[in-house]
Amino acid sequence: MNTRTVLGSLLRRYRPVFLWTSATLLVGVGIGDAVLGTVADPAFSLWMFVAGSAVKYWLGVLGVMLVVSHLRHFAAAGVTRRALIVGGSVFGVLVCLGVGVLVPLGHGLENAAVGAVSAGYPAWSPAVALSEFGHLVPTCLAFFVSGAAAAAGFYRFGAGGGLLVVLPAVLPGIVSEELLGLGGSGEVLTRDLPYAAAVVVSLAVTGLGGLLYQRQMRDVAVRRAVSR
Repeated sequence: MNTRTVLGSLLRRYRPVFLWTSATLLVGVGIGDAVLGTVADPAFSLWMFVAGSAVKYWLGVLGVMLVVSHLRHFAAAGVTRRALIVGGSVFGVLVCLGVGVLVPLGHGLENAAVGAVSAGYPAWSPAVALSEFGHLVPTCLAFFVSGAAAAAGFYRFGAGGGLLVVLPAVLPGIVSEELLGLGGSGEVLTRDLPYAAAVVVSLAVTGLGGLLYQRQMRDVAVRRAVSR
């Protein structure tokens, strides 16, 4: 099995998860909007407040799963650590791009349903969607790398050693959320730096987190399954 095989296997495994997660968010937020619209005139996007946050933490969990769930499986099939690292990283980038498209599209659907009947609903446009994409993709990538790097630290060094690397591991998510995270009403914000500089800093810290993940995973021993 090579990098392409790892990527294909992960995409097949998580395609239904991605579709079900997307459908659950769409239906759940749609119901929430309907209920909210009967009791108030919402001045914020419930979709962005819920989905815009949920996808980032979902990507973090996906990064954790790459280590704790898939390492043993791929190693048993003869996959090298390098193939898993590269294939898993490409998979993470593709999923981040996917949610970067999903969230603005969902916001557009919510705007079509709610914006026409709510005077306080914030204006949505293709420019807003592009801004949301540009904020969400680097932030989701940072969360994915943080999850993978933190999980790799605990997997390699155990509980005690893992605690020593957990702060640098989660730093990409912290930095990206501070620079490019959501506001209190679910709107995307750029804090502390101009947008371009914020993206560069976020991606640079994420790259360092990816390097930490690679160093921890490149020759890690596969733990035996715990028997009961």
